[in-house]
Amino acid sequence: MREVLDELGVSPEALVPRHREDLDELGYCRLDGFIDAQAAGAMIGEITRLLEGSRRQGGTLHLKGLLDQGSLFDTLWLRPALLAAVTHLLGPDFQIREMHYRAGKPGHGGQALHMDATDRAGPGQWRVCTAIVALTDFTSTNGATRVVPGSHVDQNFKPPRGHGPHPDEVLLTGPAGTCWLFNSHLWHSGTRNDSTEPRHAVLIAFHRRNSGPTLGFEPLPSHETVLRLGNAAYLLL
Repeated sequence: MREVLDELGVSPEALVPRHREDLDELGYCRLDGFIDAQAAGAMIGEITRLLEGSRRQGGTLHLKGLLDQGSLFDTLWLRPALLAAVTHLLGPDFQIREMHYRAGKPGHGGQALHMDATDRAGPGQWRVCTAIVALTDFTSTNGATRVVPGSHVDQNFKPPRGHGPHPDEVLLTGPAGTCWLFNSHLWHSGTRNDSTEPRHAVLIAFHRRNSGPTLGFEPLPSHETVLRLGNAAYLLL
């Protein structure tokens, strides 16, 4: 797998020191200007088309299987800076297990704080991390993700009851095109969308290989996807 990462330009130098420190200490880092507004708009347009005719959705819009929806979405994960950050957390032997769209509708999207892993691991044992790419602005009122910095290394962390706030929580707010990578052992959740528009985002889950059970996964990519990606497809298989 190291050879594949080298071919993709993923090296320790691709991860800036500030991001490394943030991942270790806070449990997440922020990649500004990850995609531009034109790309974000094109993705929303394509997702809207794919959602047409889908079965009835609830308060949160979902669309799975973006890995198999063509090259438009490849730019969300085939990025040296992002993959270098993932390598820092999980080591070089990881895979991408899912990429899906999620949008809390107005009045919806609130969640209880949770982890996306089934255990409280520690440095060198992290098993899962997630990138969330904002396709629209993430604001304090439209359901931005909240995280509790440092909770990934706090073995005694106790979340509040229900959807209640935590005194140390931070909202991940920023313009469309921002990407956050967070350790999925970090306590986090969506918040209620109190705006008038859906909050569009794509989430990409990375898993350490052969590391035991995690919450959810997608089927293996299609043959067409493997052919399109070439050697990079090893990160999916």
